[in-house]
Amino acid sequence: MLKISDESYERVQDIIEDMSYCCEFEDDYDQWEDIAASSMASFLDDLDGEQLEMTVAALEEYIIDKADNDLNMAMGVKTALARYIRERIEYLDIHVVPDVKMNLDEDDIYEDTDVARIINVLTAMQTKVEKIQIGE
Repeated sequence: MLKISDESYERVQDIIEDMSYCCEFEDDYDQWEDIAASSMASFLDDLDGEQLEMTVAALEEYIIDKADNDLNMAMGVKTALARYIRERIEYLDIHVVPDVKMNLDEDDIYEDTDVARIINVLTAMQTKVEKIQIGE
Protein backbone atom coordinates (compact mmCIF):
# COMPACT_ATOMS: atom_id res chain seq x y z
CA MET A 1 0.00 0.00 0.00
CA LEU A 2 1.21 3.46 -0.91
CA LYS A 3 2.06 5.73 2.02
CA ILE A 4 0.77 9.19 1.24
CA SER A 5 2.96 12.07 2.36
CA ASP A 6 1.71 15.00 4.41
CA GLU A 7 2.76 17.23 1.51
CA SER A 8 0.35 15.36 -0.77
CA TYR A 9 -2.55 15.89 1.63
CA GLU A 10 -1.60 19.57 1.91
CA ARG A 11 -1.42 19.77 -1.88
CA VAL A 12 -4.98 18.39 -2.12
CA GLN A 13 -6.20 21.04 0.31
CA ASP A 14 -4.42 23.71 -1.75
CA ILE A 15 -5.99 22.35 -4.94
CA ILE A 16 -9.50 22.40 -3.44
CA GLU A 17 -8.96 25.90 -2.07
CA ASP A 18 -7.71 27.15 -5.44
CA MET A 19 -10.67 25.53 -7.19
CA SER A 20 -13.04 27.30 -4.80
CA TYR A 21 -11.77 30.65 -6.09
CA CYS A 22 -12.56 29.88 -9.71
CA CYS A 23 -15.44 27.38 -9.61
CA GLU A 24 -19.06 27.64 -8.52
CA PHE A 25 -19.38 24.35 -6.65
CA GLU A 26 -23.13 24.86 -6.26
CA ASP A 27 -23.51 24.47 -10.04
CA ASP A 28 -23.68 21.01 -11.55
CA TYR A 29 -20.14 19.63 -11.69
CA ASP A 30 -20.12 19.33 -15.48
CA GLN A 31 -20.36 23.13 -15.58
CA TRP A 32 -17.06 23.66 -13.72
CA GLU A 33 -14.92 20.52 -13.99
CA ASP A 34 -12.97 21.91 -16.96
CA ILE A 35 -11.95 24.97 -14.94
CA ALA A 36 -11.11 22.73 -12.00
CA ALA A 37 -8.86 20.61 -14.23
CA SER A 38 -6.94 23.73 -15.24
CA SER A 39 -6.64 24.71 -11.59
CA MET A 40 -5.25 21.25 -10.74
CA ALA A 41 -2.65 21.56 -13.48
CA SER A 42 -0.89 24.39 -11.67
CA PHE A 43 -0.31 22.05 -8.72
CA LEU A 44 0.34 18.78 -10.53
CA ASP A 45 2.36 19.62 -13.66
CA ASP A 46 5.72 19.96 -11.93
CA LEU A 47 5.50 16.89 -9.70
CA ASP A 48 7.73 13.89 -10.18
CA GLY A 49 6.16 10.46 -10.57
CA GLU A 50 6.16 9.55 -6.88
CA GLN A 51 4.72 12.91 -5.81
CA LEU A 52 2.06 12.65 -8.50
CA GLU A 53 1.13 9.13 -7.46
CA MET A 54 0.78 10.14 -3.79
CA THR A 55 -1.23 13.25 -4.65
CA VAL A 56 -3.62 11.29 -6.88
CA ALA A 57 -4.04 8.77 -4.04
CA ALA A 58 -4.82 11.63 -1.64
CA LEU A 59 -7.30 13.05 -4.17
CA GLU A 60 -8.89 9.61 -4.46
CA GLU A 61 -9.39 9.56 -0.67
CA TYR A 62 -10.84 13.07 -0.83
CA ILE A 63 -13.27 12.07 -3.61
CA ILE A 64 -14.47 8.96 -1.78
CA ASP A 65 -14.88 10.82 1.54
CA LYS A 66 -16.62 13.77 -0.12
CA ALA A 67 -19.10 11.51 -1.95
CA ASP A 68 -20.83 10.76 1.37
CA ASN A 69 -22.07 14.32 1.83
CA ASP A 70 -21.48 16.17 -1.46
CA LEU A 71 -21.72 13.93 -4.49
CA ASN A 72 -21.59 16.89 -6.89
CA MET A 73 -18.24 18.01 -5.48
CA ALA A 74 -16.87 14.47 -5.48
CA MET A 75 -17.93 13.90 -9.09
CA GLY A 76 -16.50 17.28 -10.08
CA VAL A 77 -13.10 16.56 -8.55
CA LYS A 78 -13.06 13.05 -10.05
CA THR A 79 -14.03 14.30 -13.50
CA ALA A 80 -11.57 17.19 -13.30
CA LEU A 81 -8.76 14.85 -12.27
CA ALA A 82 -9.57 12.45 -15.11
CA ARG A 83 -9.60 15.38 -17.56
CA TYR A 84 -6.31 16.73 -16.22
CA ILE A 85 -4.61 13.33 -16.59
CA ARG A 86 -6.01 12.75 -20.08
CA GLU A 87 -4.97 16.22 -21.28
CA ARG A 88 -1.53 15.97 -19.67
CA ILE A 89 -0.81 12.64 -21.39
CA GLU A 90 -2.01 14.07 -24.69
CA TYR A 91 0.16 17.18 -24.29
CA LEU A 92 3.25 15.17 -23.45
CA ASP A 93 2.65 12.74 -26.33
CA ILE A 94 2.25 15.54 -28.87
CA HIS A 95 4.65 18.22 -27.66
CA VAL A 96 7.34 16.62 -25.50
CA VAL A 97 7.86 13.00 -26.51
CA PRO A 98 8.93 13.75 -30.12
CA ASP A 99 11.59 16.22 -28.93
CA VAL A 100 12.85 13.84 -26.27
CA LYS A 101 13.11 10.96 -28.75
CA MET A 102 14.82 13.15 -31.34
CA ASN A 103 17.43 14.33 -28.83
CA LEU A 104 18.35 10.91 -27.49
CA ASP A 105 21.84 9.65 -28.11
CA GLU A 106 21.90 6.33 -29.92
CA ASP A 107 22.85 4.56 -26.65
CA ASP A 108 19.95 6.12 -24.72
CA ILE A 109 16.66 4.33 -24.24
CA TYR A 110 13.43 6.34 -24.33
CA GLU A 111 11.87 4.25 -21.54
CA ASP A 112 14.66 5.46 -19.21
CA THR A 113 13.72 9.13 -19.64
CA ASP A 114 11.82 11.22 -17.11
CA VAL A 115 9.11 11.86 -19.70
CA ALA A 116 8.52 8.15 -20.26
CA ARG A 117 8.37 7.54 -16.52
CA ILE A 118 5.85 10.35 -15.93
CA ILE A 119 3.67 9.12 -18.80
CA ASN A 120 3.72 5.64 -17.27
CA VAL A 121 2.65 7.06 -13.90
CA LEU A 122 -0.06 9.18 -15.53
CA THR A 123 -1.39 6.17 -17.44
CA ALA A 124 -1.53 4.12 -14.24
CA MET A 125 -3.23 6.99 -12.41
CA GLN A 126 -5.74 7.35 -15.26
CA THR A 127 -6.79 3.73 -14.77
CA LYS A 128 -6.99 4.24 -11.01
CA VAL A 129 -9.19 7.34 -11.33
CA GLU A 130 -11.50 5.62 -13.82
CA LYS A 131 -12.06 2.84 -11.27
CA ILE A 132 -13.23 5.16 -8.49
CA GLN A 133 -16.84 4.12 -7.84
CA ILE A 134 -19.06 6.92 -6.57
CA GLY A 135 -22.59 7.91 -7.39
CA GLU A 136 -22.89 5.37 -10.20
